[in-house]
Parts: sequence; C-alpha cells; structure tokens
Amino acid sequence: MPYSLTDQSSKGQPFMSHVLAYDLGGSSLRLAIVDDAGDFLASVRKPLKISSDGRASFETDPADWWAAIRAGCADLISQGADLTKVTAIAGCGFTRSQVFLDADNAVLRPAITFQDSRAAALLDELREDPALQPLIAGLGPYDPLARLLWVRAHEPETWARLRRVLEPKDYLTLMLTGEAASDSISQTPMTRILAANEGILGQLDIDADILPLTLSPFAEVGRVLPDLPAPLTRLAGVPVYNGSIDTWACVLGSGALTPGVAYSISGTSDVSGVIASTRHSAVGLLTVDWGPNIWQLGGPSQGAATRLNWALDRFFPRAARHTALASALGTRRPVPLFLPYLDGERTPFWDAELRGAFLGLGSAHDGPDFLRAVAEGMNYLSRDILDRAETAIGTPVSHVCFSGGLATTPALCQLKADVLNRPVLVPKNHETGLMGAARLAQGRTCGCQPPASRRYDPDPLRRAYHDERFALFRQASEALRPLSHALARQDG
Repeated sequence: MPYSLTDQSSKGQPFMSHVLAYDLGGSSLRLAIVDDAGDFLASVRKPLKISSDGRASFETDPADWWAAIRAGCADLISQGADLTKVTAIAGCGFTRSQVFLDADNAVLRPAITFQDSRAAALLDELREDPALQPLIAGLGPYDPLARLLWVRAHEPETWARLRRVLEPKDYLTLMLTGEAASDSISQTPMTRILAANEGILGQLDIDADILPLTLSPFAEVGRVLPDLPAPLTRLAGVPVYNGSIDTWACVLGSGALTPGVAYSISGTSDVSGVIASTRHSAVGLLTVDWGPNIWQLGGPSQGAATRLNWALDRFFPRAARHTALASALGTRRPVPLFLPYLDGERTPFWDAELRGAFLGLGSAHDGPDFLRAVAEGMNYLSRDILDRAETAIGTPVSHVCFSGGLATTPALCQLKADVLNRPVLVPKNHETGLMGAARLAQGRTCGCQPPASRRYDPDPLRRAYHDERFALFRQASEALRPLSHALARQDG
C-alpha cells in the first residue's frame, strides 16, 4: 500500500497548526480553519448547484467551485481569520464526476456529475457490436469510462481538444498549485475497470495520458502558486495535500474508519457502508481498499437531502421546512411505502432506469404521511446496503456513525436507528468532511475517535413494523423493476 493508516506524525510529518480544510459537495463548498485540537477557528459555507434537464443530464460549472474558494476565503478573513497563518491545505470532494480540460488546463465543458446517466443509451448501442461487447459488458452509465465514451460520441469537438480528466477536488488542487494529481481512492472506479481488462483504453482508442497521476491521499501535491487572485495571495507557498473523496474524509472525521463499524453520510446524496479488516464482496456493493486492513463495503445512492427537498417542495411548498419535517416524523400511523429511485439508482442496483413509486396509497393519506414515507424509503435503501454488507462480512456492526446535513435533525437520527436496528452515533462536530480533511493534513488517522454528541438507540417497539416494511420494500423494488424500465423508456 502507498500509505498507512497510522499516525503519520510519528513518521516525521509534523502536526499542522492551522489547516485550511475544504469539503466540495454538490450543493455547497464548506471551508474551515482547523487547529490541532480539532476546533474550528472560522468556517463558511458557499452554496453551489447542479443543473439537470430533469431526466438523465446532471452538470455543473467548475468555475463556480473556484469562485466559491475565493469568496469563501474572503469570508473567512471577514470573520477575523489570518490566512497568512495557514500552514497546510487539504480537501475532499464528491466523486464519480469528471472535469474535462484542454492542453492549457482550460475547462472544455461543464463537469458531468455523479447522478448523470446519459451514457446508458450509448452503452446499449455499443453492446450490439460483437467486437466491443466484451470490453464494455460490465460498464454502467455512472462509470468514468462510460462518460468518456459518451463525450467522444456526442461532442467530437470537445473530445478532439481533451487532454486531461480530473475529479472535482483534484481540479481545485490544480488551480491552487498548477499540479494535476489524484488519489488512489478517488480513482478506484477507473482503476477497477483497467485492472479487469488490461489494455482496454488502447482497444477503445483512448489515450491513457488523459488520466491523472495517482498519489497517496496524504501526499503533498504542490504549493499554492504566488500569482493567484486575492485573497489567495495570502496562501502563497502553503503546501496542498492530496486529500480524497468526501466519503472517506467523512468516515475518518466521524470516527467510523474502524473495522466492525458502519457509516452513513446523508447530504446531497447518501453513502452507506461497513468497514472490515479483510476484503469481502456482495452483489451491488463496492469493495474499496481504504488502507492496510481497512476495506469499505457499500456505496452511494442517488439522493438524500434532495429526496426530502423534493417531497417538501411538493407537499409543503409554503410551510417552514423544519416544522413540516417534525410534524411528519412525529406520526406513528402506517404511511405509504416509498421507493426512492427518482433519478435511477446507484448502490445496490446500478440501474439508470429505476423509477420511484408510492405504494399502498389511501384516500386518508396527507402531506405528512408522504413526507414520512420518503424519509422511511431513504432509510430502507440504507438498510438494504447494510444488510448485504453484514451478510457478506458475517457479523453485525456494533453501531452506525451518522454524519452529513441530515444528521443535524434528531428525528431523522432516531428514524435511522429504528430502521437499521443499530445504535446510531452522531459526532459532536457535524462537519466530518472538514474534520477528516484537517486530520489528513495533520497526519492523524488513528487514536482520534471524536466525541459523540448523542447516541440514538433503536426503539424495540418499532422493530416489527420496520422489519415488515423493509421486507416489502425489497419485494416491491424487484417486482416493479420491469415496470420502471418500461416507463423510463416511454419517457424517452
């Protein structure tokens, strides 16, 4: 392994007194200056957005991320932060998204983000070619190679100028340092494809040089350039560490990077998994090497907060969101069963043509019922992932570390504990991505279990209800799959 999940400071890497940490998400960029004790000296959130055609296309402009970095640093200064005292920069970001650059590192087109499934139709066409079928048989529309094939087929002018493809957080590193690199965890989706079929890029006539240099998450990629626009000039010469995907950083920051523990991160999308000391596999789940004796078994779904926002917009368009959510989660009567596949689904189905559904509707059901159904459906999907992972590993997890924006709502935390039938621990600092990025720069990866602000134990009186509902959820997901496909194709 290129890195070790031990305390890096013991190997000569000094603790960094003031780390500028960032967490690039689909809906926001968060920045903080973090000291050795893990305290935030200043923090800021800058909103971002992903544009969609309402169907298969999901894109965003990387220039917005760079503008958010500059504006966020200005906001930190306005809070009294002294950027000249920053001793390191490290970040994390959403993954399975591609930034397309030319020879001068100029952005060629909007970044394609993790939800995008436009490559599905192209893959179906290519599989009809006997020569290509063996090469792309295992590809799905969310795979980076499928995205490259889509750009080549649909945007030949972009393809002709393409010289480099980066992940979102790696683009920010490039802008800060002028160096293009990525980390082994972020590149897992591509390296898995290359390992399964050696020479596949050459056979598909794709230049391997468009892929970035891969380094350890702990590696120093470069130093902040001296000629960047203000206020980034105050960071000139500061070392920038490679970082990794937001999931890995959040797990590190929440204390879940320990075998026998599960994690759940609910932000724009939802990511769930189990940490094990040895390699395991399960149908529909991703097995990822996260360090020596650290294996992740799980994966991302298409939405979390976006699903709740969808329901709130439709059933409570004029109500205060926290009030509406509290009302919905307070009900105990049976509600419709919700399948949360509004934009297809990734883990554990990897099916762009899955569609959502409410089942068991009655004339008495109202807005709070629908909203609670959405919240339950999201958690049943998390339970499906957890159940598959625990079955593969052979032992149940001791608890679930829950982080992300939805972890700030106590009723959602209790619902997760009830549905998963596992204790749920919420860290005191909810910004676990920022905390994980800071620890990475400080070389701290072990012996740093953060304090939990609250523990939520499953309600034994709700177990039978959720066990029955979860069984129906699984049954309905499979039974409606052919209908979902037919409706998705009818929709065009």
